Amino acid sequence: MFWRFAIRDLTILTGTIAAWWFSLSVEPKTALASALSITAGVGAAICAYNLHEWGHLIGARLTHSVYVPAKRIISPFLFSYDAEHNTRGQFLLMSLAGFAATAAFLIAFILWMPQDQQAGRIALRAAIVLAGLTVVIEFPIFFRALFGKTVPRTGMFKGRTVGGRD
Repeated sequence: MFWRFAIRDLTILTGTIAAWWFSLSVEPKTALASALSITAGVGAAICAYNLHEWGHLIGARLTHSVYVPAKRIISPFLFSYDAEHNTRGQFLLMSLAGFAATAAFLIAFILWMPQDQQAGRIALRAAIVLAGLTVVIEFPIFFRALFGKTVPRTGMFKGRTVGGRD
């Protein structure tokens, strides 16, 4: 059911690795080297975001949550989480799995991203911004569920699911 998204995300990962590799093998400080390096850094950030979303999906699957796959391949979300048919515990574990994926990519980027390369600097800074957005956007929803009695709705989308229609 999610094979299209797996292919999409593996293609992005492969393209990111290729851009990074080519950026190191062309003449330094050229327009081509800069373009490839920027592409690689942005690609790494997109891969980090995708890992966060896959973390949420793994959490949803492990808890046997009710969710609907995204309808479009260009969706930034893999699925819509059903706020009405899942338990608070399922929601909390699904959320924690996404947070764990974010922590994993952030730690990996801090430890291993080469800061002497433009791509590494872009990737690390983007990862920090993505982690910050997770804190600002998703933590309040998580804590509302943790201290509340229901699965919260984000209010950002119409319909019955957190994450809304794609």
